Amino acid sequence: MRSITKSLTVLLGLSAFGFTGYMLYQLLKKDEDELLDEYINKSNYKSMEVKVPKNVVRGLIGRNGSNIKEFQDLSGTKINFKDREGIEEKICVIKGSVEGCNVAWRLIQDFINNQPIFESEDLWIPTGCVRNVIGRGGEKINEIRSLSGAKLTVVDEDKGLPSKRIIIKGTKEQINVAKSLIEDVVEKSQLNQQVIHDSLAKREPRAPSRSPEVTKKPECERISPIPGQSDNQFEVYVSAMDNPSKFWLQIVGPKATELDCLVEEMTEYYNKLDNRSQHLLENLNKGDLVAAIFQYDNKWYRAEVLETFYKSNEKVAKLYYVDYGDTDELPCKDLYELRTDFLRLHFQAIECFLAKIDPVGDTWSEEAIDRFEELSHVAQWKKLSARINGYSIKEKTRAKREGSPVPGIDLYNVSTDQDIDVAHELVKAGFAVFKKGSDLRSNSRTTSTSNISVASST
Repeated sequence: MRSITKSLTVLLGLSAFGFTGYMLYQLLKKDEDELLDEYINKSNYKSMEVKVPKNVVRGLIGRNGSNIKEFQDLSGTKINFKDREGIEEKICVIKGSVEGCNVAWRLIQDFINNQPIFESEDLWIPTGCVRNVIGRGGEKINEIRSLSGAKLTVVDEDKGLPSKRIIIKGTKEQINVAKSLIEDVVEKSQLNQQVIHDSLAKREPRAPSRSPEVTKKPECERISPIPGQSDNQFEVYVSAMDNPSKFWLQIVGPKATELDCLVEEMTEYYNKLDNRSQHLLENLNKGDLVAAIFQYDNKWYRAEVLETFYKSNEKVAKLYYVDYGDTDELPCKDLYELRTDFLRLHFQAIECFLAKIDPVGDTWSEEAIDRFEELSHVAQWKKLSARINGYSIKEKTRAKREGSPVPGIDLYNVSTDQDIDVAHELVKAGFAVFKKGSDLRSNSRTTSTSNISVASST
């Protein structure tokens, strides 16, 4: 019995040992298989780097990472970005299987290669059309940006130039669409301006050949504020200047149209030798009104004799052109009597001064005068906005001094998207200083010609 028990014990011991060994074998075999799988997986793992232009990164990532997430899902990889010193591009790091990395690499390369090429182009447009291109509150330029997809920038520099630069950035197609839209606005603006100009320049019927006698000199155009409305602005041309303290305005309005007609009529009449022979002058005196040619444009104008003197044995007259304000010297033999009906229009030149400023020093420098001429577009017939800001008793250019005071003017260029105060610009450039107690209020774009009145000369 004891021997049987011993045999069973040995047998069971051997069986337990075999079972344990078997289990240990199975466990070791499993670890070996996992290690083999891990080795195989690691041998298929890859990390790749792709250089991506910085301007493409945002598009590649997409809104809230939508693009890069899609690329990761399609390739089964992990994608992120990093910077590397000395390299302008962003480094795109791809991690995953060899096949997955290759798929992600192709997706990213295709995205980069299919990006549109962005360019930049300058478009110059007339300064007077800039306000139309921008629109009220930027409405028009935002519409052009939306329709074209291009980025537009109006360059606010070189304010004295007759044209403005617009920088257009985008693809070639976007730039072409934006240019086309801008050119349409400019064309419409110029057509509207031409309609207005043609309407303004339309001639009145000519006076009959025999006109009633004029017994006195024409009245002088004046400007004066309506009581209680001194801030009203009105459109003007700066027709001539000596300096910022002495220049001449013409009011933009029906009288300007009549003056254009008068000049054309006088030019046609006095260009004929037979007509000039009927208006010869034997003697000239200070204060006489004459018909005189302006040697720079060969047109005939009304002028007043300021003085006469001899120059190289020839009698010469210093003239004041009563409708423009400039002066010139001509031989007396080239001056003619004014036909009486040519005196029907008021003298249009209004002598003024910039109200708020004085020169730096005792007199205006040549640089200050040049800058004022540039800002006010003297004799260029570009509209400016003016506002009366007081009066002063000054010696006028006229041969016979008038008793009325000279108006002080605030002058603005409102043809651009930002109003330009001429006096402020001269101070900013160091050419002028503000008078003590000057009215330094900002200007308004509101313009009116209702504050123009006519008073007789004295």
